[in-house]
Amino acid sequence: MTDLGRLLTAMVTPYTPAGEVDYAHARRLAAHLVRSGNDGVVSVGTTGESPLLTDDEKYRLWEEVKQELGQKTVVAGAGTNDTRHSIHLAHLAEKAGADAILAVVPYYLKPPQEGIYQHFRAIAESTSLPVIVYNVPGRTGVNMTVETILRCAEVPNIVGDKEANGDLVHTAAIMEAAPDFKIWSGNDNDNFHLWCMGAWGAISVTGHIVAARQREMLDHILAGRLPEAAAIHRSLCRVTDACFLNGSPSTIRYVLRQLGFAIGEPRLPVVEPDETVGAKVMAELRKHRLDVPVPA
Repeated sequence: MTDLGRLLTAMVTPYTPAGEVDYAHARRLAAHLVRSGNDGVVSVGTTGESPLLTDDEKYRLWEEVKQELGQKTVVAGAGTNDTRHSIHLAHLAEKAGADAILAVVPYYLKPPQEGIYQHFRAIAESTSLPVIVYNVPGRTGVNMTVETILRCAEVPNIVGDKEANGDLVHTAAIMEAAPDFKIWSGNDNDNFHLWCMGAWGAISVTGHIVAARQREMLDHILAGRLPEAAAIHRSLCRVTDACFLNGSPSTIRYVLRQLGFAIGEPRLPVVEPDETVGAKVMAELRKHRLDVPVPA
């Protein structure tokens, strides 16, 4: 399997002042994220407002970002709650040159575990790309069981799980039963704990602004320097909380715009924080002296 990288940021989607996708700025932002310490990006995940983009917009984003990043990883957020549509998007991602697919548990419908398994299996069997399943019950309304994830791990090109259910015991059971199945932390405040247990990496939101610190923490853990890693984790917890104060992707988009990133306003129904909440967010980030260079 191609090494997809340990640290990936789920990239926001930039828009023009008219509300159209700004592909040129998407390329600049993706390149900036890699320079900042990421191994690549997830394009058109939840943070990229995937439900609010057309298939044509998704395809062009994947194509443009991959052209910009070259050998660096581009994971296409190609999952929906419709299996046939997800397969169609997987084909588009493959055509666009993406390196892998991120497919979320089907949301809103709350399918049984067998339906979840069949959904992921159908997507994986439709493409030659590696597939990362995404377990995020807070957004989908249903949690994948350990047994279902382990069944998915037996499908040849399902290579890992972005795990965001917040249950460390659940994730530990997966890692114990399938040690070669890669786990990417999907909650930034779980990164330290999961990495200490042996998780592979993270698909991050705060990686937009603290990827270098995340990289440093991961390097410490891999080298066995846990006190140093724990100190970084403690310093990042409040940053993470601030970046989710108005939900995601609302808050991280606001933070980036306040830092000077020309990503435009989000599409409805996503809205940025009001002045009161926004001031709380930026006050917390200023405590950590974040100095984030804006992409040229």
